[in-house]
Amino acid sequence: MRAPTVPAPAGLLRRVLPFWLGFAALYLLYRWPYVAALRQGDPDDTLRLVQVRDLLAGQGWFDLHQYRVNPPQGVVMHWSRLVDLPLAAVELLLRPLLGAALAEQAATVIVPLLTFGAILYLLAVLSRRLFDDRLIGYAALLAGTSFPIVTQILPTRVDHHGWQIVAAVAALLGLTDPDARRGGWIAGVALALGMTISLELLPLAALFGAVLALDWLRRPGESERFLGFMSALALTAIACFALTRGPDLTNYCDTISPAYLASLAIAAVGSVLTARFAGQKPFAIAAGLGVSSIVAGITLITIAPLCRAGPFAALDPLLRTMWASNVLEAMPVWALDNPAKAQWIVPPLAGLVATFLLWRSGGAEDRRRWFAYGLVLCGSLVLGSLVLRSMAFAIAFALVPLAWLVRKLAAQLESAPGLPRKAGIAALLLVLVMPAMPVYFADSLLGTAEEADSGEAGATGTGGDNAMTAVRALAALPRGTVFAPLDQGPLLLLNTRHSVVATGHHRGAPAMHDVMTAFLVDPPVARTILARHGVRYVFMAPAGNEVGVYRSMAPHGFAAQLSTGQVPDWLVPVAMPKDSGVLTFEVRQP
Repeated sequence: MRAPTVPAPAGLLRRVLPFWLGFAALYLLYRWPYVAALRQGDPDDTLRLVQVRDLLAGQGWFDLHQYRVNPPQGVVMHWSRLVDLPLAAVELLLRPLLGAALAEQAATVIVPLLTFGAILYLLAVLSRRLFDDRLIGYAALLAGTSFPIVTQILPTRVDHHGWQIVAAVAALLGLTDPDARRGGWIAGVALALGMTISLELLPLAALFGAVLALDWLRRPGESERFLGFMSALALTAIACFALTRGPDLTNYCDTISPAYLASLAIAAVGSVLTARFAGQKPFAIAAGLGVSSIVAGITLITIAPLCRAGPFAALDPLLRTMWASNVLEAMPVWALDNPAKAQWIVPPLAGLVATFLLWRSGGAEDRRRWFAYGLVLCGSLVLGSLVLRSMAFAIAFALVPLAWLVRKLAAQLESAPGLPRKAGIAALLLVLVMPAMPVYFADSLLGTAEEADSGEAGATGTGGDNAMTAVRALAALPRGTVFAPLDQGPLLLLNTRHSVVATGHHRGAPAMHDVMTAFLVDPPVARTILARHGVRYVFMAPAGNEVGVYRSMAPHGFAAQLSTGQVPDWLVPVAMPKDSGVLTFEVRQP
């Protein structure tokens, strides 16, 4: 390992730019049908655009209500304005040139690709710091072909997951910074921003804190990195709360709120007091940090006792069974099929092996750095195995040591004597770079390959071309509240003036429960639920995945009867384009 150097931004940009341009062109070509039609790959992306539209139309910066979801009171979203800000800024910048519609379309391309550029730049800084400039290309190629990372930065992917990866990699820069105090502050600021974007980064922040605390215990005289981390984490979180939430002091369990801020402040103050009075005695340091953590935890559950049950404490059994337990990104990694498992698990495992090799062969300072790096990578791999959305962090952390291993094997491939040895090294490289490919071929040969879901695009809430013709027809009808599957709610909000009963976002749990219940029960009971919400239209695609679940659970329920043409007399069919695959009805008023 070479001595750490201060990266030159211009030089790094020149090295990263060709890779960014190449991958950006490929991603844009791949996603062009979505870009051209302003379609998103996920309902969260769609609702994010709705939130930005509302902001640009004059809704208050601190007002996160979606007033057209479960009107008239609406639903307060748990999303952060930090993610809205770059989208809104790009739109405002381009509106004078392109007009509002094209500016929004351009923002859905530019912002995700800039996010990817930020990831590549941070990986380049890390590659130069830990190795040399020649590793930058390897790390960029691995990042650009890493499915768990690429899926979060494709054009029209405007939700918060890409920015979370940026925050995580920035925190890793803080962990490896040769200046301990500066490194602690960088890691703390990055993870505080990440937690403000989404509380999903709280376990990662706890992991970094634990690794830095262990480093302090191993070297009792060097507390700067840990103290800088804790101070930056608390102060930045408080500042972000003031800038993005302002007067809203409600103690939510699914986002940074006063209860979490109090807990972070106590942990930070406790850390400073521990450093002040414990001296260089490991037992006293451990005791001080332990007491601070306990007091911080007690503070959190005292101020917000519901948070003991986690961020989804308000979900009832129906929502937990039918919705929360079926959200793919919240599932463990073993819920994936075999090729996907390999693509998600092998790279971080290989990166962990590479980290061990680097630790074993390094000097004292290098061993300390790689030990901390390995702990963070191992911990993030465990987190990602339990909750799939966190696996992108483990893969991002693994990229630089994995790039080192790939470069080492590529050099061996060039100099290896004999075809068998070359073939063996080439096969190993294939497994490291594209692990899904050999697994897929093995599954195909053994006849165990799983078939992909064939549900139509509209079932996911993104809206295929056919479904969009029905949405446009619905948009032409007089304004009203639409009863529709949860995943199609954001699509209707973005493309019509109508309101919807609910979307698949847990803050609206009571209305979500009503939608699911109404689709499952007999039509007379469903009519009562719809009347309670002032529903004017019913909109659903019988072939959609979500409707399919309702039909399978209740073969004689409301969704099943509508799908088979059994329409109650209180619904009036509304003509839709024949190829749309969507049924629409207007509720007959008493």
